Amino acid sequence: ICNPRLSVRLAGLVEWGGVRVAALVMPWAINLLILPGDAPWQEAESLAKIRWRFPSGDYDFVYGSDVGFGPYQVCSLFSPALEFDSMEVACDTAAAALTALLRAPVEPPAPQAAAGRRRWLFGRSPA
Repeated sequence: ICNPRLSVRLAGLVEWGGVRVAALVMPWAINLLILPGDAPWQEAESLAKIRWRFPSGDYDFVYGSDVGFGPYQVCSLFSPALEFDSMEVACDTAAAALTALLRAPVEPPAPQAAAGRRRWLFGRSPA
C-alpha cells in the first residue's frame, strides 16, 4: 500500500480562521490536516468526525492526537497514493487541493436563451 516514489513532505501550510491547514504527502496517503493555531482548539474523542466549513464547502475531518505531535484533524484525499509517478506530482496535487479548499467555487454563467431559426437567419440577436 506504499508508493516507493513518495516520501513524507508538507506540501503547503496556511493560517485560516485561527487554525493551521496543511497538505501532507506520505508514501501511503495524501491528507489535509488541521492543526491548532490561535483559536481555541476543539477537543474530541479519538476518531471522532468533525465537520469544517471552508469557502469551497463542508468537509469531514477525523480527530486524532499523537504523544509527540499533539492534536490534529485529518481528511484523506488519496489513500493509498499509488497513482502518483513522482513526488513532484504528488506535492503539486496536494498543494492544489489546499488552494481549492480555501477558494469559493466559481458560479457558472447563467444559460442564455437559444436563438430561434428566424432570428438567426435574419441576423437578429435574441431578445
